[in-house]
Formats: sequence, structure tokens, C-alpha cells
Amino acid sequence: MENKIQINRFRQEREKLKKMARTVNNCPFRTRYHIMPPVGWLNDPNGLCQLRGVYHAYFQYSPLSVHGGGGYWGHCVSKDLLHWEYKEPVLTTDTPEDAGGVYSGSALIESDRMYLFYTGNVKLPGDYDYIDSGRIPTQILTESDDGQHMSGKIKLLGMDDYPENITQHVRDPKVWKESGKYYMVLGARARAWDAAGRRSDKGGILIYDSDNREKWSLYREIVPEQKFGYMWECPDIFSLDERRILSFCPQGLPSEPEKYQNLYQSGYSVLPSPDLCNEYSSRQNNGTAECAWNPEETFQEWDMGFDFYAPQSFEDEEGRRILIGWAGVPDTEKAHRNLSVENGWQHCLTLPTELVYHSGKIFRRPVRELEELPWKEMYPDAADDVSRKYHWEDQTVEIREGEIAGGEREYLIGQEDNGLTIRVSGDRVELNFLNRDGKPSVCGGGRTVRTGRVEEQVEDILVIIDSSIAEVFVNGGETVFTTRIYLDKQERQLVTDGRCRILVI
Repeated sequence: MENKIQINRFRQEREKLKKMARTVNNCPFRTRYHIMPPVGWLNDPNGLCQLRGVYHAYFQYSPLSVHGGGGYWGHCVSKDLLHWEYKEPVLTTDTPEDAGGVYSGSALIESDRMYLFYTGNVKLPGDYDYIDSGRIPTQILTESDDGQHMSGKIKLLGMDDYPENITQHVRDPKVWKESGKYYMVLGARARAWDAAGRRSDKGGILIYDSDNREKWSLYREIVPEQKFGYMWECPDIFSLDERRILSFCPQGLPSEPEKYQNLYQSGYSVLPSPDLCNEYSSRQNNGTAECAWNPEETFQEWDMGFDFYAPQSFEDEEGRRILIGWAGVPDTEKAHRNLSVENGWQHCLTLPTELVYHSGKIFRRPVRELEELPWKEMYPDAADDVSRKYHWEDQTVEIREGEIAGGEREYLIGQEDNGLTIRVSGDRVELNFLNRDGKPSVCGGGRTVRTGRVEEQVEDILVIIDSSIAEVFVNGGETVFTTRIYLDKQERQLVTDGRCRILVI
């Protein structure tokens, strides 16, 4: 159901895409198997789902600016999660409730129909802090028979429906159906004060329930007694191996040498009860509903690399729990850059990964469709007693090695003075963009070093390089690293010690 505002906004996107198509498509950093913006900016994955055998991926999309700003839900479809066909955007800012942005949300598939839930954002002009005043977050529903053509928009929840202790930061609805009821989890920022009376807000979630998808009531407010960040974004609740998992993005965690290394984090906690927190002990403290559960006790980061945020999961028609993240992090422009900006686009999503619960934690493994591609063995261009060199240019590459048994390994992607080195030793893996002089390599855009560990020792490693993104899976996905890397084609070299396999496509 299109209106004049919507028609004009979609026309602007088409004109920008036509104008920039040649520049964007000729960029050497375009990927082959990752979702990218057709032009401009991309961030959070939204509405991930499968409808009648077709995978749908929506994403936050700003075609009119390479530096973001919201305004659209981009859309693409796939039969295999790897080859994506881009469609026209499906949502834009065309109602009073979403005039400032069609923010992130999710999809629910029921009775062969798609229901999309998202946050409409409004920021009022004026002298506001946009925490306690000046912002209006509204939860909105639209639906579709085919994933492309949307119905009218229905307002579900507004500021009057949120608890009084919650600020105006409420967003990112994830909706699912369970035992005949619908549930919606929202990320939130609760007002709080420390022992000295200073403002010290806490992140948390709000859970609503409904009998009909349109009328919602507050089911549970979960704000941990012990502060774990000031805001939680992109919450996602799902079950895996009979365990209830809460995935979320806490903001405001202090960085540590091998923990919380990015500006904002993405991770998950195993909830103490599988029945949506009914067994939590809760209490009232200065008007704030708090629970004794401490998420930090079980919090595990999804990814230890430079570029990962806002993941969303869904269950496909085979029953697989699949997760896709944004290969980026908000507000990092001063820390590092993405060199694709010069060619009219920025950011991509990660490869889809299947989630498997094993030995007390979740493993992220590339979907099996990746291994069904026609990979071929690659042989070195040069070799000596200590190293093998390969040139990969226009190919997608896999580095595979098993039986490491905690030994030392080193893989160089690029050149010695401009590349990424992956180092393995014992239980530790390091991604290092520093060159021989100790300065950040150009190809990293300012990225430096990230480290992560596995429970015991590194046994195997899989590195997937798709033009300007590298994803590292350690011990079958026990620990994962995601990073962007911007090498000119003539610099695309691999250097290994010859013990690993190199596959290309």
C-alpha cells in the first residue's frame, strides 16, 4: 500500500543507485557471498526468515548517504544463503511514527504469511538529551504475502506502554510464537543511580505477550541488579538444545586486554530458566524492576574480531538456527575506517552461520551450503624451505588446517608491510594488522590487534576470505573473528608454512 511519501522515497533510492552503479560495481572490495548495500550504507540485519523455501534478508539501508542515517529497509532473497538477489526496499519513513527512521526489527512467519515488526523512530528538533526527552520510539507491524509488497502499518506500542523507569531508548523488537502465545523482546535503557546518587543507567530488556499479534501487554521487565552496560540493543531470545538463550548487544562495558575489545559488544547469556524468566527473583528498587540474575556470569562474546555487531537469528524450514551479523560496529569512525567509502558504499553482513550448543557454549559454524560450492585446491606461486606464497586476486579463499594441537602457526594475508597476520599458539589466536614498524597497515583502515582464546588448545582453523572480509573459525566455531580487510588486487597474497590447505573458488 504505497503513499506519495513512500513513492518519492523509493524513487530517490532508484535514482541514487542508477547514478552510482558503475562506481560501486567497479569497486575492488565488492564481495561475492556477503550481503552488501547496492549503494550507500548498510548496518543491522533485520527480518531474517524463510518463506516458501526462499530466504529473505532485510537490512538497515541508507542509499542516499555512505555514512548512514537510516530511512529504508533494504531487501534481498536467496535459495542457498550465499547467492543473493537484491530487490527494491520494502520500508521507508512515510508515517508520523517512523518519520525519523525505520529502525531494526524481525520477521514472524505464520500460515504462509510474513509479519514484520520494527521500531519507528522520531527525534524532535530542539534542545533535548534524546535519552529522557526528545525521542519517540514506536513498535510497528506490517505484513506481506511475498516479502516484497507490504500492508499498511499498525502501531503496537508507544511510550505510554513502557514502564515508567525506562528511558526513551526502547527498540529492536524480536517476535516469536510459543505455546499458542506471541512474545516480543525489546532492548531498553533503564534509569538508575549508583550508591553516590549519580545517574548510572542500566541496560535491560522488556518482554511483551499477545494473543493476536496486535494487542500487547508487558509480560516481564528484566534489568539485572548488577549493571552490565547502560543499554542493550538487538535482543534475541531462542532455545537451543533445551536451553533458553538471550543474545544481546550491551553498550558501555569497560574494555579489557582480551575481552570487550570493541567499542560495543555482541554476545549471549544462557538464561537460568527455560520458561521466560518466571523463576527469577525480582524486587523493586527505586521504582526499577530488577532481577538477581547476573548476565555477566554466562556472557560469551559472539565474535572476537574488529567488525561484528547486531546479530539476529532465525530458524529455517529445516530447523537450523541460523545467525547473521553486521560486519561492523557503530560509532567507530575515529578508531578505524572502511576504504570502500571512496567508491560509494560501506559495510556488509557476515556469512550465515549455524548455531550448535556443545560443551556449555554455542559454536558458530558456516552453513553447510558453503562447503557445497565447487572449491578447488590452490597451489603456491612460489615456495622455499619455510613458506608458500599464493596470489588470489579475484577468488574467494579458504585456509584450512587441522591437527594443530596447540602448536604455533602464522598466516599472512597481504604483504609484510601491508597485511593481516593471524597467529596461533596454544589456546590463543591473534589478528594483527600492525606492520614491521608497529604501525597499522593501510589495508586495515586503522585496525590494530584483536585476540581471543579457546577453552583448551587450538586444534583446527578455517579462514574464509571474500574480497574485503575475512572470517576466522577456530575449533569448529568455538571462537570466531570477523574483520574487514582492504587489499588492492595486486597485493592479494597469502603466505603460509605449507601445512595448511588453500582452496579457492
